[in-house]
Amino acid sequence: MHNAEQATSAVYELADDEVLISRSDLQGRITYANQTFVEVSGYSLEEIMGEAHSLFRHPTMPTGVFQNLWATIEAGKTWQGLIKNRRKSGEAYWIHTTIAPLLDGERVVGYTSIRRKASAKAVARAERVYAAMQQGKVRGFKLHYGALRRSGVLGWAQRFSFSSIQAKLIGMVLASILLLVMAGAAGVYGLTSSAERLRTLNQTGLEGITDLQQIGQRASQVIQALEPAVRNPRRADLDMLSTQLTTMSTAIEASWQDYTAQRKTGGVQEGLAAHLTTFTESAETTLTAIRDGNGFAAFEAFNDSVQPTSESISATINILVDQERAAAHTLMENAAQQQQWLLYGQLGILLLGIILMIGLSMAVLKSLIKSLNEARRVTFQIAAGNLANRVTLKRNDELGELLNSLETMRASLSGLITEVGNKVDVVTPASEHIKQQNEDLASRTEQQASSLQQTASSMDQMTATVQQNTENARQANQLAMQNATTSRETGERMQALVERMERIAASADKMTDIISVIDGIAFQTNILALNASVEAARAGEQGRGFAVVANEVRNLAGRSADAAGDIRRLIAASAEEINGGAQAVREAEAAIEQVVTQVMKVSDIMEEISTASDEQSNGIAQINTAVAEMDHVTQQNASKVQSISSAAQNLTQEALELANVIAAFRLEGAAEESSDTARERLLKQVGLGSTPPLAAAPALASPKSSVPQRTAQAQPAEEAWETF
Repeated sequence: MHNAEQATSAVYELADDEVLISRSDLQGRITYANQTFVEVSGYSLEEIMGEAHSLFRHPTMPTGVFQNLWATIEAGKTWQGLIKNRRKSGEAYWIHTTIAPLLDGERVVGYTSIRRKASAKAVARAERVYAAMQQGKVRGFKLHYGALRRSGVLGWAQRFSFSSIQAKLIGMVLASILLLVMAGAAGVYGLTSSAERLRTLNQTGLEGITDLQQIGQRASQVIQALEPAVRNPRRADLDMLSTQLTTMSTAIEASWQDYTAQRKTGGVQEGLAAHLTTFTESAETTLTAIRDGNGFAAFEAFNDSVQPTSESISATINILVDQERAAAHTLMENAAQQQQWLLYGQLGILLLGIILMIGLSMAVLKSLIKSLNEARRVTFQIAAGNLANRVTLKRNDELGELLNSLETMRASLSGLITEVGNKVDVVTPASEHIKQQNEDLASRTEQQASSLQQTASSMDQMTATVQQNTENARQANQLAMQNATTSRETGERMQALVERMERIAASADKMTDIISVIDGIAFQTNILALNASVEAARAGEQGRGFAVVANEVRNLAGRSADAAGDIRRLIAASAEEINGGAQAVREAEAAIEQVVTQVMKVSDIMEEISTASDEQSNGIAQINTAVAEMDHVTQQNASKVQSISSAAQNLTQEALELANVIAAFRLEGAAEESSDTARERLLKQVGLGSTPPLAAAPALASPKSSVPQRTAQAQPAEEAWETF
C-alpha cells in the first residue's frame, strides 16, 4: 500500500485507442501485462511481474470499491467499473476496467483485466461518489458489479429504463400479461354478468311465473274441492275438506310470499293480494256455512264471492305473468347489448395489445437489427483485417455493451498487431544482419582452417625438439641422481668417521684422567716415602733399612711421576691431533654436506627440467590434440555456419511472411490501398529473401602429428559450437 505522499496532483491522459491488458493469479499477482500497460504504469516489466495490482492503486480510492470487486469476481461474475490508478511518477489516471475470471473448463485459474480510457462524464461522477465513499458519507448510490447505481426507486427505475433490451422485453411480457389479464377480466365480468342475469331471470321470471301459476292452480283446486260440497253438503267429508282448504290456503300464502320476496309490490300485486285475501275468507265462509247446514248461504257465498274472486285472481295472474315475460324480454335485450359491448371491449383490448406488441417488437427489432448490423459490419471488417474501422453506434443497452466489447477487441487487436509489426521491423534487419555476419564468419572460418594447418606443421617440429630435450634432461637427471646418491653415501661415511674420532677423543680424555690419578698416587707415595725417611732418621740405626726402602719407594714414585708426565704430554699431543683431525673431518663433512645439498638441488632442478619437459611434451601433445579438435570443430563450424546461414535465411523469409500476414490487418492512419505499393513491398521481400545459400566449406585434412596423442572422446557438435 502506497502513501498519499507518493501521489501527485498531476493527471495522465490515456489515448482513446490505448488498451491495457493484464492477467493475474488467484491472489491478484500479475502474471502478464502488455506493452501498453507497462508504458502507462511507468514501471518496467521486471518491476511489476509477480506484484499485486495494489502497486498501482491510488491512495484516494475507497476500499469499498475493491471489496465489491473481489466479492464480484470470486462469485464468478464480471466486474465493470472505474478505477483511479497511480503511475510510478505519481500521476493519476482514470480507466474503465473490466475484470473477469479466467476459466479452464469450469475451473477458475486466474483473472484477466482489460482497461480503457474512461469518459469525462463518468470520471466526474466517480470522483464525486468515491470521495463521499472515502469519507463514509455516500447517500443514494451503491456499487452493482462495479457499476455506480442509484439506490431506492430511482435505482429501480434506472435499471428498468426502456433504453435497454431487457427492459423492452420485460415490457413486452408485462404488456402481454396485462392484456391477458384485461381480456380475462372482461371475460370473467361477462360470465359473471350473464350468470347474474340468468339468476335474475330465473328468480324474477321463471320462479315468479311458477309462483303465480301455483297460486292459480291452488285457487282452482279450492274451487274444485268446494263445488261438490256446496252442491251436495250431505255427502261431503267436512273434516277432509277443511284440511284440504287449510293446506291449499297455506300453499297459496307460501307461493305469494316467495313471489313478493324477490320484487317490489305495485298496484297489480296489491290487487292480487286483496283478491287472495278475499278468496281465502270466502272459502272459509262457504265451508262454515256448509258445516252449519246452511246450504243456501254456502251456495250464495260460493257463487257470489269464491268463483268471482277466483276469476279475478286468474285474470290478475295473467296480467302479472305478462309483466314478468315483458321484464324477462327486457332483461334478455339488456344482456345481449351488454354482451355486445363486452365483445367490442375485448376486440378493442386485443387490437390495442396487437398494436402495442407490434410497436414494442418493432422497437426491439430496430434496436437489434441496427446494433447487429453494426456488429456484423465491425466483425466483417475485423475478419477482413481492417482494424482502422471504429464502432460508430453508441447505445446504452446490452447491445451497446456488446459493441463496446467489439470496439475494445478491435483496439486490443490493433495494439497487438502494432506491437507485432514493430517486432517484425526489428527481426527482419536483425535476421539480415545475422546472415551477413554468418557469411563473414564462414570466410574467417576458412582462414582459421588454413592457419590451423600451418600451426599443426609447426607443432610437429616443436614436438620433436621438445622430445629430444626431454630425453637429454632425463639422462642428466639420472646422472645427477647417481652423483647425489654417491655424495650422500660419502657424507654418511664421514659422519661415521667423525663419530669414531669423537670416541677416540673421549678415550684420550679418560686416559688423561687415569694419568692424573697415577700422578696423584705417585705424589702421595713420595710424601709417604719422605715421611718414612723422617721416621727412619729418628729411629736411627734401627730404621736404616726402612730408610733404604723408603728411598727406593721415593725414587719409584719419582719415576712414576715422570712417566705419568710423559704419558700426559703424549696423550695431550694425541688429543690435540685427534681434535684437529675431528675438526678437519667436521669441515670435510660440512663441505660434503654442501656438495650433497648442491647435488640434490641440481638433481631437483634436473628433475624439474625433466618434469617440465614431460609436461611440455604432454602440453604440446594436448595442443596438437586441441589443434586436431579445433580442425574438427572448424569443419563443424563451417557446417554450422552453412546451417545457421540457411536458418537466418529461413528466419528472414519467415519474418517477411509474418510481415505479409500482418499486412492483412489495416491499422488506423494507414495509406490507401495501392497496387504499386503492394508490388514494391513484394519486390522488397523477394530481394531480401533471395540471397543464395552459402557454399559448403571444403573439408580440412587433419594434420598428422608424430607425438602420441591422448585418447579423448570428441565433444558433440552442439557443445563444440557453444565452446567456440
